[in-house]
Amino acid sequence: MKKYLLTMLMAAVFVAIAFGIGYAIFWGGNYPTGSDTLCHIYKGRILYQDILKGNWYPLYDENWYNGVQMMRYWAPLPVYVLAGCQALAFGNVFGGYLLFVEFIFFFGALSWLYIGYKKERILFGAFVGCLWFFMPNNLYALFGEGNLPRALSMIFLPLFVYLLHEYMMEDKGQALPMLSVVFVFILLCHVGYGGMIALATLLFCGIFRIAYSKKKKARGVIAAILISFAMIGVWLYPSLKGGISSTDSSQVMKGFFQSALHSLNPVYRLQNSEHFYFGLAAFLLVIFGIIAARKQQRIYFWEALLIFILTTTTMYDALVILPGSQYLWMLRFISIALCFLLFGLILWKSLKKLFLVVLCLLLIVDTIPSVYAFSGDGKQSAEERLVSSAKDELLLRAREVTKQRMCFIDGSTTGATGQYQATALNDKEVKQTFGAGWQSAATAKNIVSLNEAANNGYYLYLFDRAKEMGNDTILIKLSELEYDERDIAAVDDAANRSGYQRMEMNGSYVLYHFNAEDCFGLISEYEGIGIGKYAGLMSMPYPSLKETDDSNLNHYSFSELSKYKLLYLAGFTYDSKKKAEALIRKLAQAGVKVVISADGLPTDKHTGSQDFLGVICQQIEFQNGYPTLYVHNSRVECYLFNHANADWKAVYLVELERETGYLFDNGNRLSFMGNPDNENITFIGLNLPYHVYLTHDEDAKGIMDGLIGNEMEKLPMRRIVPLKITTNANRLEITAEENNVNTTLAYHDIFSSKQDIRKENNLLYVDDGKTVISMSYPYRKEGGILSGIGFLLWIILIRTVRRRYGIKEAVSKPA
Repeated sequence: MKKYLLTMLMAAVFVAIAFGIGYAIFWGGNYPTGSDTLCHIYKGRILYQDILKGNWYPLYDENWYNGVQMMRYWAPLPVYVLAGCQALAFGNVFGGYLLFVEFIFFFGALSWLYIGYKKERILFGAFVGCLWFFMPNNLYALFGEGNLPRALSMIFLPLFVYLLHEYMMEDKGQALPMLSVVFVFILLCHVGYGGMIALATLLFCGIFRIAYSKKKKARGVIAAILISFAMIGVWLYPSLKGGISSTDSSQVMKGFFQSALHSLNPVYRLQNSEHFYFGLAAFLLVIFGIIAARKQQRIYFWEALLIFILTTTTMYDALVILPGSQYLWMLRFISIALCFLLFGLILWKSLKKLFLVVLCLLLIVDTIPSVYAFSGDGKQSAEERLVSSAKDELLLRAREVTKQRMCFIDGSTTGATGQYQATALNDKEVKQTFGAGWQSAATAKNIVSLNEAANNGYYLYLFDRAKEMGNDTILIKLSELEYDERDIAAVDDAANRSGYQRMEMNGSYVLYHFNAEDCFGLISEYEGIGIGKYAGLMSMPYPSLKETDDSNLNHYSFSELSKYKLLYLAGFTYDSKKKAEALIRKLAQAGVKVVISADGLPTDKHTGSQDFLGVICQQIEFQNGYPTLYVHNSRVECYLFNHANADWKAVYLVELERETGYLFDNGNRLSFMGNPDNENITFIGLNLPYHVYLTHDEDAKGIMDGLIGNEMEKLPMRRIVPLKITTNANRLEITAEENNVNTTLAYHDIFSSKQDIRKENNLLYVDDGKTVISMSYPYRKEGGILSGIGFLLWIILIRTVRRRYGIKEAVSKPA
């Protein structure tokens, strides 16, 4: 009874501390902090509003990314918890955020209290529960990164480690099915973090195998984890079928390693709160535990030490060669290591109280600077602070003038905060082409191109494609321009040519707008078309070159392509080489000019060579720049490569019928441009189009002008037409007055209609009349089957555990 009352008392203390944390954050006014925080708050808000309308699982949000599947690519549990917190706060999003933070503290502490209760260390479990929230790396996840899903998963992580211990160390089989259930909750918070926990668990199983020479336990844990993944299949399977991952995953991975000195240096942490911190006190505890703890506790300290070592920059080169290494964002493993460390400390009952007190004091002292790093001064409320910064960023003015949609280009420097301010400030919703969490956008490729156009000075393309996506307002951070405010004259000229006028400008931002209908679509005509993974790069210097979203040449017909003056191929694919070559020859004979970038030509699966239409590509490399190029017997001296591309890989051409460009390499004459058997078809090598895109090299561009034509530098014809769009739960109704209208909405694979709907450059096209589009949960059957299999395997796991462990436990009980 005494044990129970003490536990209840500690839980009551947690409630008081949780409210104290919420009040302190509210008083400081510096909330919500974190680069991604308002992204998650926004999702909770949308879900809460939809629940009020009776829609408990919204498939579609019209405000971000020209329409996005908000719940598909991000784990759902945090969104529901945030929506619930907002409901408890009577719909106030910031009050709901404070409740969410209190929720994280209370239930995270409760997990450790439960562990303390089971291990006969209630008071110490309560202490660790309070400390867990304030560990610097956990505070950084919540208030620095604003990764609310990962912060929520921290509630369940201690329980997962406890159940892992009960099964592997205490031989309690009934812990295994519960471990699977807890892991399901972790996955429903953050699948990626769940994968990291699974990898850390495999490492733990390896240490266990070395320490105890047992293998069977690890098999059970692996099975339980795999069953958990299967159980959430109804959500997980659709989330993996679609979306977009990072275009340079290895570089993203590299950013999640850091020097051991930075991870342990408290002075560096004081100077830079925006970094992952293992903690000097925690590291000293790890070393002390490995030296002094008994075997059963020592295994947890070894786990923490090995994870720490794997986070250091010296380990990057070793880990990057592993399969799936792009997902090893090792710095995010730090909290997992700290959890194993603290759990090992709870198990260490033989540790002298004096040592325990000293270690706890060191851990407390190490948390204090992080607490102050995320505190506020109380001068402004959250709402006042957001409105004030929105005014400085011209967002208030942009929201005021926007009728249909806004394009806010800030290079993600304002994080999710700027996108939230643009869309949802003061409860007035404004639609956007951007948002937060771009990997979930069906228009991810489009918005990346808009950012690149701003950064690389292709302003005519920027305004034209922003109009294509239905933006009557464009707000640009000046630092995102190629030469910041020095480029403003060129930006103004490009805006005017596209029909935009400058509305306002301050020291950091410039705002453009054109007057349009409240809801409009576009009918467009292009001079040329590009097909292939890299073809879109040439659309920036040549805006009249239409982008496509299908790289397979066999998917296009002669009638579809013959209406264009130019076909540009770069990084294309085919199913049938013979049919692809026949199509190109037929187009050329019909007068269509065809330009083929030889770099990235498909490799013939039969011969293993890069060849097309009889032209063969051979590899070549250059250092720092091209040699002198000869085009139609004229000399061309190109710009040097930029430093990042000093080692330039490219191809030259052999078996051309007619050579129009060549160079000399080590005394050998090599062709880089020419025709096969038809002069309307031209191959270009040396990766020259990419060089033109990167450098704006006028002489190199002159070569491309000769191939593509100056007319492609003109804007495509765009005519604005009125539309009527009604969004109702999981249904869209679109009324157009003409055929082949770009609705400016993103096209999604959950769309279905009895009327003809089409996808072009990731946007939705409709015809004259009323088009009714229904949305349905994607891959419901496949995901449901996977979840069904998962639950069946979980039941089998329970029965297996009862069969193997039930008799033993019954026998071990006293009569």
